[in-house]
Amino acid sequence: MEDTWASLVQTMAGHSSMVIAVAFSPDGKQVASSLWDMTIKLWDATTGDCQKILAGHSSQVTAVAFSPDGKQIASSSDDKTIKLWDAITGNCQKTMAGHSSQVTAVTFSPDGKQIASGSDDGTTKLWDATTGDCQKTLAGHSSQVTAVAFSPDGKQIASGSSDKTIKLWDIAKSPKASKYPGHIFGSRLKLRSSQEVKTSERIHTIKFSGDCRYLTTNIGPIKLVAPADGRKTAFDSVRDIYVINQWICYGDMPLIRIPSEFIPSCDDAQGDQLTVGFSNGRVLSFNIDRSSLQSMMGNLFRLC
Repeated sequence: MEDTWASLVQTMAGHSSMVIAVAFSPDGKQVASSLWDMTIKLWDATTGDCQKILAGHSSQVTAVAFSPDGKQIASSSDDKTIKLWDAITGNCQKTMAGHSSQVTAVTFSPDGKQIASGSDDGTTKLWDATTGDCQKTLAGHSSQVTAVAFSPDGKQIASGSSDKTIKLWDIAKSPKASKYPGHIFGSRLKLRSSQEVKTSERIHTIKFSGDCRYLTTNIGPIKLVAPADGRKTAFDSVRDIYVINQWICYGDMPLIRIPSEFIPSCDDAQGDQLTVGFSNGRVLSFNIDRSSLQSMMGNLFRLC
């Protein structure tokens, strides 16, 4: 699985069944992965060595995310909780409970002060990363919330669902939480999304582009904002690396075909690095030469 623009850097072996979630640390030096065995493994992204195993959930771990400073890891689980871990010691610092069903997605805000979680109960919850208190509940999906992401400025949250929609929530303008459960300005208030995008398939990965014009998802890039002049361009500003079906893609261009015996189950990208978890228990890490790709795509665009 190597090409002119990509090289396989490391194989992380140690899982015996399907990898459910993977995430890079902000500096790209570590990879966290989770499995059906209720644990989280921390890997050295350079050597492929397993550094630490985090255990504490009572059911499978469905998602993992590093804090922006890389010092903490948040994990969600079918045990209906979110746990906050010290990324250095591996100690569990806090357990957040409040969802009425399995928690399927988790992410940190850009400033690290909040955690967002999505659940099979159809809601997205916002938590204070320091106290563990639930600040807001975003309700509106008709099925499981399977992916969540903060915008780069932290003012919006995108939630993807099995109901084949993506909702964009304007959390900057939403009411603040109250310490009194059920209060009109409390965490149980149902907030309306500012925008809804209908999709052809279930969304299970979602991320904002740096300029907030696109969402990168498991079904490809989804445009949120059209160019001011209304013109369509071949590649626009999408420059994200992601995996869709059996392909590693860059923007809207398929790059590398993944062999059929490797079925992707999850992925995460950090700069030019891409890590992919597979149903056979393998975790593979790639380097993608995006500068060469940008140059090539620019040349192709000028020729069109």
